[in-house]
Amino acid sequence: MAETTQTSPPTESPTASAQLVPRSWAYCAWHKGMSDTARLVQIEDAGSNVGVRRLFACESCRDVHHLVPVADQP
Repeated sequence: MAETTQTSPPTESPTASAQLVPRSWAYCAWHKGMSDTARLVQIEDAGSNVGVRRLFACESCRDVHHLVPVADQP
């Protein structure tokens, strides 16, 4: 009986797989521009008729203004 060998599929490099990850964009309320590093940092209830206001900040603005993303708050 002949012995068969199996080849493993080629592995993707980390940079190639990172390029395939979808990115999301949000408006940074601090520098007033779009960013792909923006995260939700503040939720304000503006009243019963107006609804909820959500503020996002990019990574550099979070560092400068010492903002903590909502998901990381206790």
